[in-house]
Amino acid sequence: MNAVQTCRLKAKLTGAISLPWVYLIGLIAMGFALSAPAAAEQVVVRINSAQSAITENPVRVGDVASVEGGTATDRRLISRLDLDSVEDGKPCLVSQRQINTRLLLAGFSRSEFQILGPTVTSVVSTSPDAQSHQLAAILEAQLGRQFGIDPKRIDIRLDNTTQVESFLNQFMLSAETIGLAPKNELPIGRTRLQLECIAKGSTQTRVPHQVWLDATVGLSMRVAVASTPITRGAAISPGMVQMVDRTVTTRADYVDAETVTGKTTSRYIAQGTILLASHLIATRRGQDQPIVKRNDLIDVVIRAGAGEIRLKNARAMEPGRAGETIEVLNPKSGKRFNAEVVSENVATVAPTWQRRLVR
Repeated sequence: MNAVQTCRLKAKLTGAISLPWVYLIGLIAMGFALSAPAAAEQVVVRINSAQSAITENPVRVGDVASVEGGTATDRRLISRLDLDSVEDGKPCLVSQRQINTRLLLAGFSRSEFQILGPTVTSVVSTSPDAQSHQLAAILEAQLGRQFGIDPKRIDIRLDNTTQVESFLNQFMLSAETIGLAPKNELPIGRTRLQLECIAKGSTQTRVPHQVWLDATVGLSMRVAVASTPITRGAAISPGMVQMVDRTVTTRADYVDAETVTGKTTSRYIAQGTILLASHLIATRRGQDQPIVKRNDLIDVVIRAGAGEIRLKNARAMEPGRAGETIEVLNPKSGKRFNAEVVSENVATVAPTWQRRLVR
């Protein structure tokens, strides 16, 4: 074999050996590309537009903003980052720049997060009692909007301290993150209010949680109050009653203060008593005879939402004409209530108290 043949043989062997290595290097590079982690989702810090309230110092990011996106670990870490200390009862301003700086100091790069919302928000440190009053004020405002009533006339007292403490620890306290579920009628007295709330700290979807709070709802309204003792059968004159503003916490058929004068009492009324329809009978005029007589057995139709309940063989405790309100006895329970005469053997009970309350 001459020198030329020897060189060609070496070239063939070199090419044969190097070709598999090229493929091997390509496969290794492809493996690294496939195993490289995908870019993480950017964290979004959404600052509250309303004032936030806290009970413990210092202020943390989760107190003034919701944290979305990223990983659960990142959201939890960012929510717990401390920002500033506040004095009880004095508002403290927190800016986007302050939150941005705190995240950078915690080791997050500028490309890993985004801050949205107002440039500056405020936070106040208050006692649990003050926060409870703030929560009640939020609910009063929302209940007023639902029924077209001035919120100043509504008084909500949260009855269960344990419920309130648990609520304040778990949920954000602002009008934007607390919603009162609609009710068919204005709640008066002891009730349970259903709320939809956003939890504190990180939240990926901001899905509201349903919460129930025990409360007593009162409504300030103008009512007729006996300014002097009134005997049974007396015709009410302006000097016997006075119109006052009272906060009522009981459902009742309150007398319309504008039409009480001239009515006749059906029983003795003590001084200071709020007049109800059960205290009065209509003033008799003319020679018309009542279509329902005392001790007549009548059917009473009780309206309940879109339906009705019929109580049979109720006993009329007083006579009445069509459209008049009379006292009726439930023969099963022995309780007395008021019903409006419809015909000679039918009376009805309608929720007229609510129409009077919202005037």
